[in-house]
Amino acid sequence: MCDECTDSSNRELLVLCIRWIDHGNLEPQEYVIGMYQIDDISAHTIVSVIRDILVRMTFSLSRCRGQCCDGAANMKGGNTGVAKQLLDEEPRALYTYCYGHALNLAVGHAVKHCKEMKDALDTTYEFSELVKYSPKRDTALQKLKDSLAPDTPGFRTLRSTRWTVRADSLKSAIDNYCVLQEVWKMSKEYVSDSAIKGRIIGVQIQFKTFRNLFGVCFAQLIRRHSDNLSKTLQSPKPSAAEGQRIALMTVATLHVLRDDTQFDLFWKSF
Repeated sequence: MCDECTDSSNRELLVLCIRWIDHGNLEPQEYVIGMYQIDDISAHTIVSVIRDILVRMTFSLSRCRGQCCDGAANMKGGNTGVAKQLLDEEPRALYTYCYGHALNLAVGHAVKHCKEMKDALDTTYEFSELVKYSPKRDTALQKLKDSLAPDTPGFRTLRSTRWTVRADSLKSAIDNYCVLQEVWKMSKEYVSDSAIKGRIIGVQIQFKTFRNLFGVCFAQLIRRHSDNLSKTLQSPKPSAAEGQRIALMTVATLHVLRDDTQFDLFWKSF
């Protein structure tokens, strides 16, 4: 399994993970081999790095029976992609689209079709950004929380790249809803930048609406199931077939939530 990413210094890194089966007890094992800086993300470069790593670790590609990556053109491309080049060298190294990445794309696509959920997530993400890049606002949030809601967990920032903690972030927003509104009242008093002040006022207005509160609560309910599925898929234990079965179970659970009885329970919960 491999994927490329950019670090905080804007350098391209290739992450390689190897999954193998212990012949003694047939238990799957999974190890992150390392992160390797690469000059570019072309398929040729990535394949060259993978081959170099396998040689250094005395692993033979002929013993590989599967490969997993995302659906980007350089990785999945049918003519010169990484998966195609490795398949040409070892036809038994079957390509599988990363289930975790596919789930993240599917959930993101579904959220776009529910305006209440999309707007609530956008507002929570905007709040996360405003707090994350301001030590003063972060300190104000902590002081207010200690004063107004000392027994509630702290606010967990919502990050676009963290797939398995969206529900926890939204739950922390619900638990600290009153505290978050007070943060904006304090923030407007010392912010001089008109652009930042405009963003703060926009978030403050959204946080006062029932529509936003409903969207956050609804998104937290749905994302709890997708987060659990994502965590399960990223575990080294399930096979590809088991991953599909668990995904279908999650879909069935979400279908159950669509009747009036379940909505009444949700409505009474907040």
